[in-house]
Amino acid sequence: MAKRLFLSLSLIFGCLGGHSQVTATALPLGDVSITKGPSSLITLKEQSSLQLPCVYQLPQLYRQSNSVILRWRKDNKTLRQLELGQAASTTSEPQLETMLREDGRIIMNKENGSLQFSSILASDAGQYQCQLVIEGELAASSSTGTLEVIEQLKFMPQPTSKNLELGSLSKVHCKAQGTPTPQVKWMRETQLPLPLNVTDQNGTLVFSQVSNEQRGQYTCIASNSQGQISATVSIQVVIAPRFTVAPPEGPLEVEESGVVVLHCQAMGEPKPTIQWDKDLDYLTMEDNENNTDLTANRWRLLENGTLEIRNVQPEDEGRYGCTIGSSAGLKRQEVLLVVRSSKSASNSIITRIIIIIICLAFLYFVLVLGLKLWYRYRRHLGKVQLEDAPAPNDNHHDDNEANAEHEPCLTEANSSRNLKSKLRENTILEHESQVADDIV
Repeated sequence: MAKRLFLSLSLIFGCLGGHSQVTATALPLGDVSITKGPSSLITLKEQSSLQLPCVYQLPQLYRQSNSVILRWRKDNKTLRQLELGQAASTTSEPQLETMLREDGRIIMNKENGSLQFSSILASDAGQYQCQLVIEGELAASSSTGTLEVIEQLKFMPQPTSKNLELGSLSKVHCKAQGTPTPQVKWMRETQLPLPLNVTDQNGTLVFSQVSNEQRGQYTCIASNSQGQISATVSIQVVIAPRFTVAPPEGPLEVEESGVVVLHCQAMGEPKPTIQWDKDLDYLTMEDNENNTDLTANRWRLLENGTLEIRNVQPEDEGRYGCTIGSSAGLKRQEVLLVVRSSKSASNSIITRIIIIIICLAFLYFVLVLGLKLWYRYRRHLGKVQLEDAPAPNDNHHDDNEANAEHEPCLTEANSSRNLKSKLRENTILEHESQVADDIV
């Protein structure tokens, strides 16, 4: 009674601005406590509802003058918290905590401080504790409660049907969870043993070499003390689609107003469909029929997948792709179609003629230049030989006589004839060089 009177007087003096040295923060911590927390051990089945209590004692004076936070922690990490005090300031301590993600299943009741779970999951298992945190004071904590969750027997994930490639190595997984850990095994259809080249490895169905005999229904069975669950899947054996006749690598050139045929044929199991597109826009019969009168029905898709385009126009130029596909997969190959107009074709012929004429003129120039150089070389050679020939004088005659025994056939008449021959040859070379200069 005396303590309550003391608190009332302190609050009154504080509000009136008196000179009393007594303050609310001088109250002992024993007035703030958690009287009831979670049980030490809680065991529940998965998907059950749960409420963890947190009954606390907090004087009204603390609510008015201090920042008070009620907090729930799981495995020493802040799970949920809310403000109880009326002070504007907020303690910075919760900002340093690692906050767990939001979850709509978990609600914190402000009136009684309890933590409520609408549906328990296996991940909710752990240690829980509630706290009262007052700014400037030590936190008041409850005892720690341990939550154990009996996990429901279930497949994680649910097995699904598959298409397996013929001759490949394939696997079909079956995983189950529950408390205690379940046993998993595979059966074929109605309790039949697994076929050849198929083994069960800890819940994984392994097809070492897929064959048509392995088609059918397979059942995965998971069991523990809770009971038994099963899931049946369908296994189909397929052959991936492949091109038997693929579009050309390209680019493919075609004259305007001409006809172009783009081949595309495929095989597989199940039989693949064939779809053409132009610049990634699928070609449909509606597009073909909705064109203008001049371009309507210019292309058609044959039963074997070949695309035929008649009366090719410039707007037909682009990339054409052929896609083959089935439940076993998809493949695509494209070709670039280039449309050459008639004007561009004539221009191309004229350009080629001009190039040929230029090349011939260049060859003619090189030939004439070579002849000119050759004639000049021969004329220069003739001049050198003429300058080196000895004059017909007496000394020369004496020398000839002295050397008569070495050149018995050399006479004065022969020497004169040789000189005249060289002069004529030199004259001819000069004439030929002049002709070559005139040609150039």
